Amino acid sequence: MRFETLRWKLPVTSMHGYGANLVRVPGTASVLSTLPGGKLYQCDAFTGSVRVGKAVSGDLRAVVFDGDSGHQDGAWALATFGLCRISLASLSRTSANLRKGLGTYQGRMVALSGDALGISGFLGRSMKLVSRVDGAVLKTVRMGAPALVYRLPDGRQRGWSLYHAVVSDLDVAAARCVARHSMAHGAAPALVGDEVVALCGVREDDARAPNVWDVKPTQLVAFDAYTLQPLRQAAIGADAVEVLGADSAGRIVVGRRGGVTVHQPDTFAVEGTYEHHAPLGDALLLGEHNSVVLRGPVTAGNGLTVVRWS
Repeated sequence: MRFETLRWKLPVTSMHGYGANLVRVPGTASVLSTLPGGKLYQCDAFTGSVRVGKAVSGDLRAVVFDGDSGHQDGAWALATFGLCRISLASLSRTSANLRKGLGTYQGRMVALSGDALGISGFLGRSMKLVSRVDGAVLKTVRMGAPALVYRLPDGRQRGWSLYHAVVSDLDVAAARCVARHSMAHGAAPALVGDEVVALCGVREDDARAPNVWDVKPTQLVAFDAYTLQPLRQAAIGADAVEVLGADSAGRIVVGRRGGVTVHQPDTFAVEGTYEHHAPLGDALLLGEHNSVVLRGPVTAGNGLTVVRWS
């Protein structure tokens, strides 16, 4: 497997902070994120064209777009210090910043229905149901904060929280969990067709802090998305961070602390490895392009690297 890279510079606004998440604009090869300090930007992954807009309240964490084609202008944006509406055309906030009832440092947001968003912390034990009309908090549901959510055939939403070793089925209309399934500890699953591919491993408790632990990955595992039965697995290095998804050939792409590995879909054998020149802050897969967009840590300066393979 052959890798090639493109590197794009971004405006340097600061070298402090934790860094923002990379979000793909639907129907495009563009990445939406924030610069240190909170200014929104959009970058075309293959031309490097960059637009910079106005600031939101902190680093971008997640975006739920009004449509899935990229042609609708509006979206809900979750940042470190609140939730707001944004315009993709002007890359600016179009509503007040909402914090009431959300708490602080929320990290994940998903669309649960046409009426409701689900917002949670990265490793929390609850998810807030939030109105897509006005951003009001509707209810807090006790469940492991999901890293992956998808719709089941019966209309329920299934949320994977492998950090808490649980998969929860949510009835959005009733605003309650109707089933909880015990799983192995793990991290960062991705839905690939009718399967969920995840990193599973060993829980390592932190002696310095109660109720805090890490998960050391040891296996790459494919589960049936509906029965939750494990289908196949293979050993994986402890430096694996997240399953990014599948490329155009169905190969599984895994982000690591220092690069990316591409695995055969049937055996999970490693087909190719890209070693990055610096530690990674975030990674975003453009599966149909056999590409991944990488962001380094804020302390290393601002820039994106696009890695393509063939």
